Amino acid sequence: MPETLLHSVSVSSIFPSKPINFVQKYLSGVPAGRKNGARNSKDGKIEEKEEKEFDFSRKIRELRLELEIKKREEERIEKDIAIILEENTIDGGEQNRSFGLAVTRLNNNMLVVENSAKQLTSALKNISSLADTISGRVSALDVAKTRVVGCLQLAGDMRDLGVCAEGIDDAIRSEDFEIASQHIHRFLTLDQAVFQIREFKQKDATDSIRHSYEVLSSAKDRLSKILKSRLTEAVQKGDVAEMQRFVKLFPLIHEADEGLQRYSVFLNQKIDKLAEENLAIMRAGGTDDNRRNVLYADTLFMFFEGVAEIIESNLPVLEHSYGLEKLLDFMFILQARIDEFFRRLIEEFDTRRRLSHLNRQVADVVHHKKFTAPEGLEDVPDALEVDAIASEICMMNTSVEMYWRFVSRRIGKNDADLARSPSGDGDEEEDEEARLERQRLRKEAKEQKMDQLLNRSRVGTKMQELIGHYCLLEHFYMMKSVQKAIKSDAKEDVGTLTSSLVDDVVFIIRKSIRRAAGSGNVDSVCATINNATALLDTVVHGSLHHDIQSGYVTSSNFASEAFIAYQQGKQVKEAAESQKEQFLLAVNNSAKLSELLIELQKGLISEWAGVKRPAVEKNKLEHSTTQIEESARKLAALAKHGVEELFKSAFKSRIRQGLADPYQNIDRQMTMQDVEYYEAHDPFMEHFLAQIDRLLVENEPNLFPDNYQTILLLTATEIARQIEGAVAKCQFNRYGALQLDREYRQICAYLTNVAGWSAREKIGRLGQIVALLNVETVDEAMEVWHNSKTMTTSTIRALSLPEVRKILALRADFPTVAIKSIE
Repeated sequence: MPETLLHSVSVSSIFPSKPINFVQKYLSGVPAGRKNGARNSKDGKIEEKEEKEFDFSRKIRELRLELEIKKREEERIEKDIAIILEENTIDGGEQNRSFGLAVTRLNNNMLVVENSAKQLTSALKNISSLADTISGRVSALDVAKTRVVGCLQLAGDMRDLGVCAEGIDDAIRSEDFEIASQHIHRFLTLDQAVFQIREFKQKDATDSIRHSYEVLSSAKDRLSKILKSRLTEAVQKGDVAEMQRFVKLFPLIHEADEGLQRYSVFLNQKIDKLAEENLAIMRAGGTDDNRRNVLYADTLFMFFEGVAEIIESNLPVLEHSYGLEKLLDFMFILQARIDEFFRRLIEEFDTRRRLSHLNRQVADVVHHKKFTAPEGLEDVPDALEVDAIASEICMMNTSVEMYWRFVSRRIGKNDADLARSPSGDGDEEEDEEARLERQRLRKEAKEQKMDQLLNRSRVGTKMQELIGHYCLLEHFYMMKSVQKAIKSDAKEDVGTLTSSLVDDVVFIIRKSIRRAAGSGNVDSVCATINNATALLDTVVHGSLHHDIQSGYVTSSNFASEAFIAYQQGKQVKEAAESQKEQFLLAVNNSAKLSELLIELQKGLISEWAGVKRPAVEKNKLEHSTTQIEESARKLAALAKHGVEELFKSAFKSRIRQGLADPYQNIDRQMTMQDVEYYEAHDPFMEHFLAQIDRLLVENEPNLFPDNYQTILLLTATEIARQIEGAVAKCQFNRYGALQLDREYRQICAYLTNVAGWSAREKIGRLGQIVALLNVETVDEAMEVWHNSKTMTTSTIRALSLPEVRKILALRADFPTVAIKSIE
C-alpha cells in the first residue's frame, strides 16, 4: 500500500460510528494505559469507568515497518523468479515445453480412462444383474430337476413294487427262492416315500400301492418261514449244497443273524465231532509213543488245524453273502464250542500232568528259597519233569497263537472294504470327512470285538493263565539246572581254559529264552530273560566271585607261590594246586561267559529282527536284551577284578624288583662316550624286558585271551608307573635324557608288539615326561608341553604345570630360576 494512501486514511473512516467520542476518548491528555479519575454524581453515587487507551501513531509505525519488510521480500522473490525463468529460458525451455505437452497428454488420457472406467462400471452392473437373474433361474431348474428325479425314482420304485408284487407268489410256488428273495430285498430297500403314498385319500393313486405292500409283507413272512424250515432240514440231513443255497438268502430278507445262527448249528456239530475225535485219540495215548510228552499240545494243534479247515471252507460263502462285518459275529458263535473243547483239554492236562500240584511245589521252592539250593525242602519237583511240561505249554501257546493269527488274517484281510461305505450327494469335503469318521468308528468297533474274541474268550484267558504257570516253571527249571551245573562243574580237558560251567549255563539260558520265544508270547520272553539275568547276577556271579575270593584271600601270596612252583616244575600240595586251578577257572569262566552272553544277545536280536511285531512288543524285547548285556558287563568286571588280584600277587612284585634297584644304580649324568657305550652294551633294559617276556609267556597258556590282554595292559601300566617313580629320583643331563629316551622307545616297541596299540595309551604319560627331559632349553620344554596338551586323549592325562616344573627340575643343567619363572 502506498505511503500517501496510508496518510489519507482518516480517523472517521476507520471508526465511522462515533468519531467525536473517539477523539475525546483516545486523544485526550490522559496518558495511555491509565484509568480516568472517578467523578461524583449529584446523588452521591460514584461511577468508575475503565477505558483502554490506544497509541495510534506507534501502530502506524509498526505497520509501515512490516510493509517495508514485505516489500523487500516481494522484491527478492521476484528476482529469484526472474533468475529461474531466465535459466529455464536459456537451458531448459524445450524440456519445459515437452514436459508441459506430456502433462497435457496425460490429462487427456486420464479423462479417457475415467470415461472407460465409468462405462466398465455400468457394464459390470448390468452383468451382475444378469448373473443374478440367471442364477435364480438355474437354482429353480435345479430344484425342478431334483423334484423330477425324485418323481422318476418314486415312479420307478412304484413300478418295481408292482413287479415284485406280481412275481412274488409265482416265485414262491415254483420254489424259485432266489428270485423271491430278490423281490423281497427290493421291496425292503424301497424309498419310504413310496409307502407314504398309500396313506393318501385318493383311491385311484393308492389302491395298487396298498395292495402291493400287503402282498409283499405277507410274502416276506411266508418266505422267511420257508427258508428257516428248509435250512433246518438241510442241517439235519447234512446236505451242504442245500445249506449253502438257503443260507445265502437270509441277508436278502434282512434276517442275517437268523441265517448265521441256523448255519452255525451245522458247523458247531462238525466242531463237536472234531473235538470228540481228538479227545478220544488223546485219551488213548496218541498215535505216536515218541510224542507222549507233548500229547496235549499235539491234540490242541490237530483240533485247531481241523477248525481252521472248517472255517476256511465255509467262510467264502458267508463272506460273499453277509459281508466281512458279519464274519466276526459268526466267529463269536463258533468260539463257544471251541472254548468248551479247550476247557475239557485243560482239565485233562491239569489232571494228568499234575500241573496245579507241580505249580504249588515250584512256587514254594522259588518263593521260600529264592536262588539258593532247595535241598531243605521235601518233595522237590524234578527239573526234567518241569522242563517237559514247560515245553508242552509253550507248544500249546504256539498253536493258539497260530490259530489267532489265522482268524485275524482271514477276517481282517479287507479292512478297507469293511470300512468303506457309499457316499451320497452333498458337499464332497463333508462326504470325505463323514466317510473317514465312519471308517474310524467301524475300525474301533472291530478292534474291540477282536480283542473280546482273542483275549476275553475262554481260550484267551485260560492260555494267559497257563503262560503265567509256564514262567514260574521256566524260572524253577533254570534255577535247578544252573545249580546243578555249578555243583557238577569240572574241567573236562587238560588243555582247556574254562570248565563245563560256561557251556552249561549258556545252553540253559539260550534254551529257555528260545523256548519262550517259540511260544509266540512276548511277555513270557521278557519274563524268562528277567529270570535268567537274575540267576546270572546272583547264583552264577556269586559262585564265581566266591571262587575268586577264596583264591587270593586264603593265602596272601598263594598265587605267586603257585606260579613259581609251576614254572620250576616243583610238586606242590594237592590243595594248593586245586586252589590255583579253581581260581584260574573262575577268572576264565567269567570272561568266557561274558563273551558268550554278548554273542547270545546279538543272536537273539538278529533272529527277532526278521519278525514283524508291533512297536510295543519290539520295545519290550529290546529292553529285555539290554539286561543280558548288563549281566555280561558284570561278569567281565568280575573277571577283570580277578585278573587284577592275580597281577598284584604274581606280577607286580617281580616288575618292581626287576626295575627299581637296577635303574637307580645307573648314573644319569652321562657323557657322549657313556651314551655310545650303552648303545653297544645295554645296562639293564634288555635283561628286564626279557624277564617280563618270560613271565608273560609262561602264564599265557593259563589265561583266557581277554584276561591275558588285561594282564598285558596292567603290566604296561605298572612298568610305566615304576619307571616314572625311578626317574623322579634321578638327575639328568642332556645325554642322560637321551639314554632315557632310548630306553622308553625299547619299552614302547616291546609293549606294542605284545599288547597292541592300546599299550601305548598306558605309557602315554611316561612319553610326555621323556619328551620334556629331552629338550635343549626351558622355552623349548614349554613349547613341547603345550603341543602335548593338544594331542592328549581321554585316556591320557596331560601333565599339569607343577608336574612340569618338577620334571624340568630333574635336569641338572637347567637354571632353577628359569624353571620357577615359567607360567
